[in-house]
Amino acid sequence: MTKSGGRLVRYMQDDNEARWATDEEIIGSQNVLQIDIENDNCNGCGIPIISDGRKIYVDNGDTHTMIVGATGSKKTRLIGMPTIGSIIMAGESFVTTDPKGELFQKTAPLASAKGYDIFVLNLRNLAQSGRWNPLALPYQLYHGGEREKAVSILNDLISVLVQPQIENTRDNYFAYHGSNLFLANALVFLETASPEEANLKNFAEFCAKESTAEMIEEIRKYCADGSIAAINYSGELTNKTAQNTFGNIASCMMLMLSPFIMNKSLCQVLSENCIDMGDIGKTKTAIYIIVPDEKTTLHFLATLFVKQVYESLIDFADRQEDKKLHIRVNLVLDEFANIPKIQDIGTMLTASRSRNMRFYLLVQGLRQIQSRYGENDAHTIMGNCSNLIYLYSRELELLKEISELCGKRMKPDNRGEFREIPLIAVTELQQLKKERGEALMMLSRNKPYVTELPDIDDYAFGAYPQILQNDSPLPEITRYSIDNVIAEIKKGERPLLFLEETGEKQFFVETKRNTDIFDW
Repeated sequence: MTKSGGRLVRYMQDDNEARWATDEEIIGSQNVLQIDIENDNCNGCGIPIISDGRKIYVDNGDTHTMIVGATGSKKTRLIGMPTIGSIIMAGESFVTTDPKGELFQKTAPLASAKGYDIFVLNLRNLAQSGRWNPLALPYQLYHGGEREKAVSILNDLISVLVQPQIENTRDNYFAYHGSNLFLANALVFLETASPEEANLKNFAEFCAKESTAEMIEEIRKYCADGSIAAINYSGELTNKTAQNTFGNIASCMMLMLSPFIMNKSLCQVLSENCIDMGDIGKTKTAIYIIVPDEKTTLHFLATLFVKQVYESLIDFADRQEDKKLHIRVNLVLDEFANIPKIQDIGTMLTASRSRNMRFYLLVQGLRQIQSRYGENDAHTIMGNCSNLIYLYSRELELLKEISELCGKRMKPDNRGEFREIPLIAVTELQQLKKERGEALMMLSRNKPYVTELPDIDDYAFGAYPQILQNDSPLPEITRYSIDNVIAEIKKGERPLLFLEETGEKQFFVETKRNTDIFDW
């Protein structure tokens, strides 16, 4: 482009003030693609930008999207459901959190008709849930020789379980030490349990049994020096002389495990694994995480599931020559800020794009994200979402930010003098027409655009019979006991635990001091 004085001419034009994008400009954007769902002509997918329910212009790029709308603004029906519908028509995989199960009801029949592998983690009705064992992935990694990754997954589990205690107290001393004790016990458990025994119910019972200083000291004797478990146990045993202190640490650990002690049906659902998360990036897969919207007791499992999916997909992508998933995976997280905090979400958003993953975050407002993630992280999350879709809010801070992002234009007053006014004012942002499906779209590298979107019932995805969720009997849990392992160690039939970690052949000697070992 012609330059003048070192500047591009188009940046010197008088008509370059803030304005709305035209239909032609949006349609001509680099990542905007027209798909025809009625004729099954869908070689791409994404958020609907311009739609009549049949021909849809979607953002097919690798851009993350945040959809903002207060309760009742129809963000799920106008954006969430049609986006998933387009994903299915394009044959891409997706994982979605699903308050009330409405996304499943509306889109799963289409996914079934299109030949998808469908998995439903139903935390609203456990009797109809697919089976997922949160310990299956770390167990597989641990016994596959990838112990650092296994510890990382365990730390994700610990972070999710301890989060309520951290949020409800200013002093995190006991939460920190309880987490250390949790990790030591988890490593002992993974080392000694069989695949059938390695579940959270058995682990919780193991921790309950080993929750006194005396029992911890007993277990410590059978761990090789230098192992993570031995180090963590030794660190917590320094508190054994102060019974109240150690008791509070143990209580903190057991509080983290309380859901798996009190809820038998939940333990049964989480006792076996019917999903290989790495397959989501290889074959077209639809995953629904149905979470109750009226209570948050089990929402932590949604967070943990999403984090394990992400870790599995990153690991699979990094093993490929081009460092990408075979099939793009879309994470549609409805009520994103209502589920517990996803650790490192900012890094996840950054790293996922190059691996063929996209995030769609549906939230009620900025204040909700700030409450969950803190002010700085909330702005980081929004900043990593190049697309911002706005439907309705009464949050003044958010409205001001959107108004400023849309820019300002010059307008003549009654005297013919020009003054600067917002392209769209805060008051106007509160007046978008819900009944017409009006949405303000700030798409990556485009001028702001207001569109009208049809309701999900007006889309021509086709009518398909409802599919049934899993209703097979919940499995019985294989019980675990460490007593046999300890007996073998005492007899010299088995070395101390974690020998591969320390690189030594250490055997327990009953006649020496409790923590003594010698090289065989």
